[in-house]
Amino acid sequence: MSEIDDYIKAKRYRLVNSVLVCVRGDNNRAQSLDDEIVFERYYNGFGPGDAHAIKSIWKSLLSLALGVCADAGLVKSLDDPVSAYLPLFDGRRDARHARIKIRHLLTMSSGIYFSGGVHYHCPQMAQLARDGDWLSFIADVNVASEPGTSFVYKEWDILLLSALIAAAAQKSVAEFCREKIFAPLGAVCGEWPDNGGGIEYNVMLDGIGDAKLTARDLAKLGLLMLGGGAYFGERIVSEGYVGQSVAPSAACGGYGFMWRLSSRGFHGRGFGGQELNVYPAEGVVAVVQATATPSGKSYGDICEGIMEGFA
Repeated sequence: MSEIDDYIKAKRYRLVNSVLVCVRGDNNRAQSLDDEIVFERYYNGFGPGDAHAIKSIWKSLLSLALGVCADAGLVKSLDDPVSAYLPLFDGRRDARHARIKIRHLLTMSSGIYFSGGVHYHCPQMAQLARDGDWLSFIADVNVASEPGTSFVYKEWDILLLSALIAAAAQKSVAEFCREKIFAPLGAVCGEWPDNGGGIEYNVMLDGIGDAKLTARDLAKLGLLMLGGGAYFGERIVSEGYVGQSVAPSAACGGYGFMWRLSSRGFHGRGFGGQELNVYPAEGVVAVVQATATPSGKSYGDICEGIMEGFA
């Protein structure tokens, strides 16, 4: 890890603002995040207190929130139909809506048609942004495949999941996450946008969607997942749910419940180089944050290089 600075300079990664690595230590001695940080570096004038927009890592966060809902009985089963919480999807507009389960939202397999466009510029999202009723807009989009059979990375499923969590918890998703996830972790998240109709979002819309976390607070989420849903002895989400969330889905072997999967671990990835990487076998959490640009650069090679030292 002593070579990380030199590597970033050699690759001219001028937009990388933070790299933080934790290694799980002796649980009997480690009492806090500070005890497990083995590398922490900031660039471009950023520091430990500076938060970045987490972009699509928000999807992984909402997966955790759904697990907390399930543990608390606010959601009875991952196989509940979405319509039990969002009645508009009861089949009145498309019979297949009634067969969409919560599990299908978590695994991006609702079957609702979505096109990311060239370089994922999301023309459908631009149309959505102009509409005042987002649930109705999504309900009017064609269903392209039987729910649960086909993985398509899309924003519809995460927006529906956000609305479903709010309906199940009977409070805003931001408030629920602050109370049930961030407070126990000792983390702080910036304000979450709301579409005015009760759906909170942090998705690919031009210039909007900016839930923010520091590198340290992202690392806390990683350590929570590494700990099977417990953070330094405090249980936040059940181990069973965490295990399900990082297992390959029936629709895609490289995707769990809003977590990307690899042969080595699981990953929350956000546009422009936001990375939360968890490597269970080595007990490592590696975070990268960067200034996002329209070109959507990524820096996965930084963490891959770090992990070479654990081979």
